[in-house]
Amino acid sequence: MSDESTKLFERLGGASALADVVRDMYDRVLNDPELSPFFENTSMDRLHRMQYQFLASAFDGPVEYAGAELTAIHSGRGITGKHFAKFCGHFADALEEHGVPARDVDLALSRLAMFKDKITGDANFDG
Repeated sequence: MSDESTKLFERLGGASALADVVRDMYDRVLNDPELSPFFENTSMDRLHRMQYQFLASAFDGPVEYAGAELTAIHSGRGITGKHFAKFCGHFADALEEHGVPARDVDLALSRLAMFKDKITGDANFDG
């Protein structure tokens, strides 16, 4: 499944595998005392659907993300770069647990890194 011509979404296992990874990732996140407070009073079913859409879209899947704009939904929540890194770590662990090769885990994380500033509110430019 490491064929470069295959889209990342397919190399990650496609729709059902990505949905399983999302569930696994949130199990890990909700067991993390630093991250779980961000998800209090959150509909996890809805969040799983939105996260799946977002990731499938970011990984070249046949899904278009239709959720809220990332800056708007994360603004004012106190999410720092450290929180983002921990979240991504749980995502990477879930991917690895599901047999995704290290090269594709790294590629998936690099795609997520492009959205860090929208989630943390950090500026990605000097000045």
